[in-house]
Amino acid sequence: MTGRQAVRRYFVSLIVLLVGTALAVAQPFTRRSSQMQHDGLKKYYEIANFRLGGKYDLNEPSKWENGGEGGVTLESLGGGKLRTAYIAIGNARRNAAGEITNAVVISSYYSGDSTDMYEQWVKGAPLSGGVPIVGPGRPIDTDRYYVIMVDPLGTWGASKPSDGLGIKFPQYSYFDMVQANYRMLRDGLKVARLALVTGVSMGGTQTYVWGVMHPEFINAMMPIGGTTQSDAGDPVGNWTFQLMTAAIQSDPVWQSTNGDYYKLPKEKHPLPGMAFGWSVLGLTGYDFGYRTTQSFASVQPEVFYWDAPNEKAGLNVMNRSKLYDAVDLVWRNRVGETHNINDYLGRIRARTLVMHISNDLWLNFKLAQKAVERVPGADLISEESPVAHYGVFPLINNRKNDPKFVSFMDDVASLDRAQKFVDKNFRVPGVAENIDPKKSFWKDYVTYPYPVKYADVKDGNGVTWQTGYMDEYAGTERNPKVLVIVHGKGAFGGMYSGIIQYALRSGLRVIVPDLPHYGMSGPGNLDKSPARTMQDMREVVHELVVNQLGVKQAYYLGHSLGGQLVMGYALTWPEAVQGLALEAPAGLEEYPREVTIAKDKKAPLFAPAYARDFEKWKQTWDQTGILAAEIARPEQGIRDFFYFKKRDPDTGVVSAAKSGYFFSDSPDARFHTEQRVGLTKGNPKELEQWANVFIFDIYTMVAELQRDDPKNLYEQLTQIKAPIFLAFGDKEPFIPGGSLNGLTDLGRDVITPFMSRMTNAGNRPMLKIYPDTGHFIHTDNPVEYAVDVADFVTRGTVDTSSPLGTDRMIRGAVVSALPVAPTPPGASPTAGLNK
Repeated sequence: MTGRQAVRRYFVSLIVLLVGTALAVAQPFTRRSSQMQHDGLKKYYEIANFRLGGKYDLNEPSKWENGGEGGVTLESLGGGKLRTAYIAIGNARRNAAGEITNAVVISSYYSGDSTDMYEQWVKGAPLSGGVPIVGPGRPIDTDRYYVIMVDPLGTWGASKPSDGLGIKFPQYSYFDMVQANYRMLRDGLKVARLALVTGVSMGGTQTYVWGVMHPEFINAMMPIGGTTQSDAGDPVGNWTFQLMTAAIQSDPVWQSTNGDYYKLPKEKHPLPGMAFGWSVLGLTGYDFGYRTTQSFASVQPEVFYWDAPNEKAGLNVMNRSKLYDAVDLVWRNRVGETHNINDYLGRIRARTLVMHISNDLWLNFKLAQKAVERVPGADLISEESPVAHYGVFPLINNRKNDPKFVSFMDDVASLDRAQKFVDKNFRVPGVAENIDPKKSFWKDYVTYPYPVKYADVKDGNGVTWQTGYMDEYAGTERNPKVLVIVHGKGAFGGMYSGIIQYALRSGLRVIVPDLPHYGMSGPGNLDKSPARTMQDMREVVHELVVNQLGVKQAYYLGHSLGGQLVMGYALTWPEAVQGLALEAPAGLEEYPREVTIAKDKKAPLFAPAYARDFEKWKQTWDQTGILAAEIARPEQGIRDFFYFKKRDPDTGVVSAAKSGYFFSDSPDARFHTEQRVGLTKGNPKELEQWANVFIFDIYTMVAELQRDDPKNLYEQLTQIKAPIFLAFGDKEPFIPGGSLNGLTDLGRDVITPFMSRMTNAGNRPMLKIYPDTGHFIHTDNPVEYAVDVADFVTRGTVDTSSPLGTDRMIRGAVVSALPVAPTPPGASPTAGLNK
């Protein structure tokens, strides 16, 4: 190579470098902050080689760690690394690894950024109610949480087309938005877990996406005025933003340049087209009834004109268009054209509160209601607002004393407290699809929240049971407190994942056995008779926990049948029991031996001879028809019953039923539902085994509660010395067992007599009644009940009050009219908002 060639190559390389650098650092046509007075608070983080516009298979998160598969990086287009932006305030709490564990993320809205959310919620702008929502002692408390307000991809401080690439900028998605900020939080700020994700409008939409993309990264989520669909599934919303896009693209400059207008000075950009677009959007921004109360003089600045009749006509939208870029807005609108995550909402495991404006004309309220139905355990708070969609900003301030909101934020705080330890063995529980009936349903298709272990355990009669159980500990103490969970009739240990996880993260060791013939203790015992007694099952639990696992003392939680089991357990081995948590326990009432099964016909359903003779039991019980009906129960019948529904066999009309399992559709409720449905498609021997003990165990429970036996379990309960935490739901459907013993009043026939007897015996239980709750307290109240159990074990106390319970006691069970928010002050309620 000659010297001249070397010099030429040097200059060519230098020119290429300078051109590339110029592209990367070119002065953007839009500024990086909406509210410039807060620009100095904003910080930035860059991500190298992040792919935009690719495919996201949510079941394969490792494939989109760096963006969607098949996407395009900004570097490959000469645009530099992907940039994210945020403002962070509050107190960061870090774990031993230096990671933040108390972060709250607030995603911004369509036209806003972190400085906007800072102005609205931290400073307390008039539109948001005039007082801060975020700050010390505020609803989102910066004394407790580290609050991170983020810029969405494509807006303001984050990477966006107007930074230099223009129409070459890849068309991104909501998945890209969330994943980019996830990388910033995890890799840049070292956030280990999010206490809460929230946001208004498009920020609420991102909140839903957070829930489906990273279900194990967040404790709670509160989408406010967001949507889970803005594609053709929402024709009104899609129509609205298609019109906005069409208005922008109708601008002569856009038409002549096909959107590639960046060689022109800013004042020559498609500003009228953007003003037209903002005017289209603004038309439905407020409630029409409120709009009609405004004078046209106050409205006209929002009305677009190609030829304005006066200097104020269209002034607001023209000024607003100067802050934005046409391609930025069009690309942002296109994000919504394909957005629909409805099929993935079942992935959400976070405690969820949806807040929405009932008269929102952009993001429809009925779609929000449908989203709530799809998200496990989601609650809904709504109100009407004269400024319609803009009512999302003050919604928290307006409803901060609503018992439902207070309960939600209490749950957020409780989940945040349980961050002492990491339960590394957790996996999302569930039931697989495409079930092969030739295989074991339980072992091949059901995933428990923690690894299942097995032990051969003998009962007092010498029968060896293959027992499946979970035994987990995430703490560091040599002798931690132990919680043993015993499931109810028809249930299984895996469906108590919420309690297990909270207890583990609070530093407890947790042991959860499946009782003989249930769950993972089913397949290995198909050769054994379904007939076994409550005491047989107690002996299995004792042999496993005390003798094989070496746990000499523990707290025992028993649900339903499990409650009766652990009470008898405490009577048999009092030295092994430190305390009893009784969740809607059986065992607090007595029964006759003979029961009327038809008109003028009684049957000895609880004869002692059936205890270990299944065939003899079956001969008598087959007269009731309930075993055959349970085996034949169809999938729709299961789903209806589990959720307190009944269906007319002729018309198909669905109505409310008096009995059922779940008032709240939480993850564990869904797990149990899919387990029961899956049994109908699985191994027929395992279905028969489950149905046999599900019905037989009515006998096992009642057999030791006979009125004519002066030594029955009920009569012995006053001998229990261990502390007791007793919990019932105020809508308990199964206790008392009126069809068998004639009792009808949970309070007067069951709870009050038990409380009086135990008090007189010197061992008054801690009692808590949960509002709007049925038999499955741990699924209807997945956070509150887990907290109560953990507090009982670790502190010996339980907060027996609740916001909803207090409200119920004072106001009664009153259905309130839909709240209407106050009108924000001023002739232009959204003044100062860049939207």
